[in-house]
Amino acid sequence: MLIVAIAYFYVIGMVAIVAMLSGHFFSGFFTLLFAGILPAFLWLGTLSKKRRAARDRALAERQAQTDTASDDAAERVSPD
Repeated sequence: MLIVAIAYFYVIGMVAIVAMLSGHFFSGFFTLLFAGILPAFLWLGTLSKKRRAARDRALAERQAQTDTASDDAAERVSPD
């Protein structure tokens, strides 16, 4: 996946640079902006959200296991 992303951004960068050097500055700029930079930030934002959700799920699961273990220990200790 990383190789595909690097190749994509390489091609977009080359297209934008060639467009700018051939006199179509705004075309190259918008190509770089909308096909390169903006999707990269959206992709990184999506990865960050997925990572945060996975971390929150793991924390909730660990907390549930700790609560269960403490409840079991309290039942064994109580004299009832």
